[in-house]
Amino acid sequence: MSMMKNKIFTLVFTIVLVSCTSTLVLNESPQNQLDCVQPENVQEAPILHGIIADFDEDNNQIELWNSNDNTTLLLGRVEILSGAISNQNQLAYIDADTREVKILSPQGKTLSTFSASKNWVELIDWTNNQQLLISSMPFRPDGSWYPPSSTIALNVDSGEYTELSPSYPNIYAYTSGPPDFGVYSYSLTAYDPVLTKVVYPAQTTDNFYLSLWDIPNEQEVARFQTSYSFGEVKWKGDGEVFVVSLPPTYNNKSGDISYVGGNELFLVGKDGEIRRLTYLTEKNVVNEYSLSWSPDKAKIAFWLKSETDTHKWQLAILNTKTGELASYCIDGEGSLPIIWSSDSNQLMSTFSNEEYTNHQFLLIDIQEKNSEMWSSNGKVVIGWFDE
Repeated sequence: MSMMKNKIFTLVFTIVLVSCTSTLVLNESPQNQLDCVQPENVQEAPILHGIIADFDEDNNQIELWNSNDNTTLLLGRVEILSGAISNQNQLAYIDADTREVKILSPQGKTLSTFSASKNWVELIDWTNNQQLLISSMPFRPDGSWYPPSSTIALNVDSGEYTELSPSYPNIYAYTSGPPDFGVYSYSLTAYDPVLTKVVYPAQTTDNFYLSLWDIPNEQEVARFQTSYSFGEVKWKGDGEVFVVSLPPTYNNKSGDISYVGGNELFLVGKDGEIRRLTYLTEKNVVNEYSLSWSPDKAKIAFWLKSETDTHKWQLAILNTKTGELASYCIDGEGSLPIIWSSDSNQLMSTFSNEEYTNHQFLLIDIQEKNSEMWSSNGKVVIGWFDE
């Protein structure tokens, strides 16, 4: 199945944010806006350091490219792009031929192998170096996927796993397709790293919302009013906060804020306290995709889609402490995975032209303040490792 057939881009029109137990804090002088820089188009790949993991879309093959000696190691085949995932230390994928979850070192050495149920379809996230979250998808009689799926929390050292059922109050009822909930579009459940909190999309007869749920105490911590397609969620590594894409308020008591449509980024604590991070919807209709925390946890990178700006897609980097935003104009279609270098000074991603017939790699160097793009030869970057 082509990864492009699974791409979903849906606009959000509701503009109300509600939290049942939290407070909204707005920056008085937002520094972020939609000005972007055009990356330099180069013929050859720039000098990189380390090992790059990529997905060859033509063959559904996982590869490891050593940039130091320019060698490529071919690994197994996966069914879809989301069948492979990396962190800073390991690469995991579901082998489509052997039906195994394989954990590899950056050099391609097999660290562990586990039998995979036929329902184990997607690798959702690494919560830490020992725990991998896997989507266990219920299937329709015709073989199509039917969200929400349960989540397998697999310990990659011991092989032991726990299955987490998505049986939470008012969880979204799948009707016409999975909602645009980022990497959780099929599982519909974004668990914190220690599996004590979960964020999920919910629906009642009156509205849509995101719920922050306390699992041990079986109670809702906070509720955030939104609309289909809900917006994306990404927990920070320590599990204390998560970033979420939501429509901003239109009647905030701190002052009138203009709004033309789309979503902003908010930082939410595990207790439900919320802080607004971006101010991008005052002049443009925008939405954020593929949220990615830097390894130093100080920055968030994301694909930004504008419906009213000249450059429809941008790759943006937000400093969560200062509010500074840097963005890079893309003449094509974005939203593929954003991969950081281990020192948080560089990042890579992949984008396509509007016809999805040509992929390009994008490299951004934050310290040097430069960016370059070049042909990816039909491949998508999914990991970046030190030697």
